[in-house]
Amino acid sequence: MRITLENIQSRFFTLNDSRKDTFVIKLLPEWWSRHYEYSWAGEFAQKDDIVLDAGCGLEHPFKFFLLDECDEVYACDWDERILSPSSILNAIQNTFGESVAKNLDHRYLTDIHYDKASLTSLPYGDKTFDKIYCISVLEHLKDRCNKYPVLYEVTFLKNLLRNDIFLSLKEFKRVLKDDGMLVVTFDYPDINLSYLKKLIRDLGLTLAGKWSVNIPENVLYNETLRLYCFRAIIQKKKY
Repeated sequence: MRITLENIQSRFFTLNDSRKDTFVIKLLPEWWSRHYEYSWAGEFAQKDDIVLDAGCGLEHPFKFFLLDECDEVYACDWDERILSPSSILNAIQNTFGESVAKNLDHRYLTDIHYDKASLTSLPYGDKTFDKIYCISVLEHLKDRCNKYPVLYEVTFLKNLLRNDIFLSLKEFKRVLKDDGMLVVTFDYPDINLSYLKKLIRDLGLTLAGKWSVNIPENVLYNETLRLYCFRAIIQKKKY
């Protein structure tokens, strides 16, 4: 991977961005943003990396792609079925069909370190990972300040209420190496981008590149769900 100003820019995905249909498994057409998210996030995978797919899901194949690209792969999810190879296969079969599940290379079930874990309390040591990938997960966590950012400005309220996005980013910072990178995407407006930027600042993290919340004319958009997709590269240290 070669770091460029373009691929580290935090912005909305557009229809002009690169997209791929297959990441070990051919993605479903209705997975409207994953073709773009995986294509972009995959650009940062390097062969010597130790990586985490945080909130990986059972059937989602990005963790399998990472195994092909990186030295060591961890994957965690809150769903306890993530610890069961047969449950992962069943989820793949239910989503992609029996043939896909039957022909899946067994090493995708055995060579990835799977863990049941909350993103707010990760079972990994400090400074473990070169990269953490978190694809459209954080915005779905319980976090009242994400919906009502004014609450974040009141100290006793933000400490009293569930703020799982903050706690997850804090954990990501802990388990990232000092030169580590968080590769993250969000459904928007499910994520409040002003709140996200404040969390990055307050946690002592930094954006790798420029930040733009302008919605371009050729933006990727799902009319049925009324969602856009935003991407960001967050680090402990700036390039």
